[in-house]
Amino acid sequence: MSKIVVELDAYAVPNDHVVFKCSPGKTYRFYKAVRDAHVVFPDIRGLDTLTGSPRKWTDADLLGVISSDRWQRELLSRSRGNREQGTEGVNQIDRRNLTFLKRLFFEGKQGDLVVVPVEGYAKEVLIGELLDAPGELSLVEARDGDYTGKYMGRQVRWRATAQKLLLSPDLIKALHTQTAVFALGRSLREEVYRHAYSNFIYMGQFVSEFQVGKQKWTAEDSAVVSMWLNGFDVLRDAIDQGDLQSIASQSFYELGLRRLPDGRAAELRINIQSPGEMFVRFGTAFPLALMVMFALSSCDSKSIVDNGVTVKLKVVGAANDDARSDIEQCANAMVQALGQNRLDQSCGLGVRAEKDAVVSTGATLQSPAKKAN
Repeated sequence: MSKIVVELDAYAVPNDHVVFKCSPGKTYRFYKAVRDAHVVFPDIRGLDTLTGSPRKWTDADLLGVISSDRWQRELLSRSRGNREQGTEGVNQIDRRNLTFLKRLFFEGKQGDLVVVPVEGYAKEVLIGELLDAPGELSLVEARDGDYTGKYMGRQVRWRATAQKLLLSPDLIKALHTQTAVFALGRSLREEVYRHAYSNFIYMGQFVSEFQVGKQKWTAEDSAVVSMWLNGFDVLRDAIDQGDLQSIASQSFYELGLRRLPDGRAAELRINIQSPGEMFVRFGTAFPLALMVMFALSSCDSKSIVDNGVTVKLKVVGAANDDARSDIEQCANAMVQALGQNRLDQSCGLGVRAEKDAVVSTGATLQSPAKKAN
């Protein structure tokens, strides 16, 4: 029999990946236009008048449009009785806006993410993935007060939305800055990746998510899931330490109750509010291998031990799937270390977690070896 295939809804993110904060205009005026058109664009009119490939536009070309747009708006403002705020010709504000425009148009790579903030805390921040290469722009029509016109920007696919009040204070602070377009620091990117990808690999860290769909979470549910998670973490540590002999005589249930020093344990974050989620984070492939083991819970343990498992992984942008073999190796190492009897015990707990506690994760069996009835 061929190996069992498990496809992971998990993403290898390249180390040079960037997450941009992109403002939808002052007072968030273009939020709905950006959301509905799937195009992130700066509030600059007249870019559609430039000819030729955007990659060949010069700074002088762009500054001419930016400056002219600002001056036309200034004249309109004065005609309405407002005080003078600028002069004709390129100024410092125009050069700043050129910087913002170039970041979005020419620095953002295909596969990079953009976070579009929204007014208020109860509304949803947009997280999108840039679909085209730098310099490939889309035209969109949007309305600003009495003006309806054409704007140019980058096409995106919305990967997720997140209610602003549920974001961390540091990320909210970054989204509230007046800078229209800038790259978020690495310390904030993992939070965005959790919303966009759920399961991912970035800068040597592996993160997996397990969803809890049960409306009433019980002590039994907690015990089953905790024993399953800790059992595999203890097993993983024994493999890492080269000390499988110390657990050779213990059942999987005993592994689930065994102590593991905090410094050697995988990081676990739990947010179970019925429903909720659990995140596992570690510096090896273990969190994504856990997803594989969960998917295998419904399979025949003898078939798993005899035939092993093959893993499929997704990639972002120019990333490679080198980590796929690490995940596969980790999962198969745990299978072989457990053997058929203990694997059968772990599978039983996994099935209980799935059926009774309504736990799920982004792993799909493509060639399952189901247990015999």
